[in-house]
Amino acid sequence: MLHKLKASKKAVSNVIVIVLSLILIVVIVANVVLWSYQMNQYDWQRMQEKIEITDVSLIMHTWYYSGFNYRVQHNITGSVAGPVTEYQMRITIVNGTGTSGGEVHYTTNVSQPDFDDVRFTWLNSTSGREQPISYWRENVYEGKNATFWVKIPSIPANPNSAIIYIYYGKDDVSTESNGDATFLFFDDFDDGVINTTKWTNINDATESGGTLRGNGGNQKIWMRTQRVFSAPFRVNFKMKGEYNSDFDSGVQVGNIYFISDRGTNAPRIGTSWVYPSGSAGNVISWHIYEVTVLSLFQEFYDITSNKYTSASYSYVTGPLRLIGDSDSRNRDTFYDWIFVCNYINPEPTHGAWGSEEAYTDRSVQSEVTLKIRNLGASTLHIIAIWVNNVTFHRRYTVDVFVSSGEIETYSITDENLPINACIVKVVTEKGNIAIYSLG
Repeated sequence: MLHKLKASKKAVSNVIVIVLSLILIVVIVANVVLWSYQMNQYDWQRMQEKIEITDVSLIMHTWYYSGFNYRVQHNITGSVAGPVTEYQMRITIVNGTGTSGGEVHYTTNVSQPDFDDVRFTWLNSTSGREQPISYWRENVYEGKNATFWVKIPSIPANPNSAIIYIYYGKDDVSTESNGDATFLFFDDFDDGVINTTKWTNINDATESGGTLRGNGGNQKIWMRTQRVFSAPFRVNFKMKGEYNSDFDSGVQVGNIYFISDRGTNAPRIGTSWVYPSGSAGNVISWHIYEVTVLSLFQEFYDITSNKYTSASYSYVTGPLRLIGDSDSRNRDTFYDWIFVCNYINPEPTHGAWGSEEAYTDRSVQSEVTLKIRNLGASTLHIIAIWVNNVTFHRRYTVDVFVSSGEIETYSITDENLPINACIVKVVTEKGNIAIYSLG
């Protein structure tokens, strides 16, 4: 009897195991069927999605000096003689109302009376980005106007233009004026010591109080530059005499002399010492001079008194010298500053001025705008947008729904967005993609 009971229990256990196994198999099969159905349904839904990008546009909102409240765009039109690099241009900023034109810009939004808050950038047409450029502040009339020289990295040939921006409107910055970084050669004689890395053969000259003083006498050469200059180039300098008497001072560059006496006639150009005719005029006030040297043609312009002369000598490459012939050791000559800059004939010209722009938070953000069309029967859910090119790869997580038959416009802002050729890709929740190639 006991033996039969044990056999019966074993049979029941086997039945239970079989039943449970059958149940497990049914569950597994059901899940597989359900999963297969769901996957087929998902694939079907995915196949039903039809998406395309109909348009992509890129807008650059660059504002290099984000702490400065205002800026203005200015175009520099290239020379018909060809493109130039590292070219110096003069710009004057006037604190007041008026119409900007030529080299003059009017604004009432410079924050500091000494124009310390003025900065300059150049728009690099290759990268599409602004970059700061060197400048030197020639003079400033407190609260009224200031004149600057800027070094523009590249100006294309006419009729094309370079674009620069002038920033201002920040009351807690100091000037970044730097003549050495702006010109081929520069000295403002401000440090009280003659710079022997720039000058040599120093004779009877001293530096103090922000000026270079050459002691008077006959045919004096006070000093010459260490470097030599090849045509074409331009020299600008600020000079005065000690007394309203015989003066005959200026510069010699290479083999050519440029001498002024502030007389009744124009300054002189020669290949040896030359002396302007007429009695000396107002010698003791500062005058600004401009010397232009080409291989076979030269100009000498007293900008302050508006006197001009020209000559046609064959220029021989050489250093720049500071010279004078006052005929008396008691009649000295003073130089406030001097610089040498690049020159091309004809020069690039000042073109159009843009409208003054005010800073906003969006000023530093670039923007890509997409138009996404849903060609399918169901609503699309966009979860990601990619923007890629050779150097830029970025995924932007988004949450955009596009109804059937609709076009949705969506924008992304990012200061690092590329501005040239790129590929834009959108990805739906179901894994479908659309690609648009720009440029």
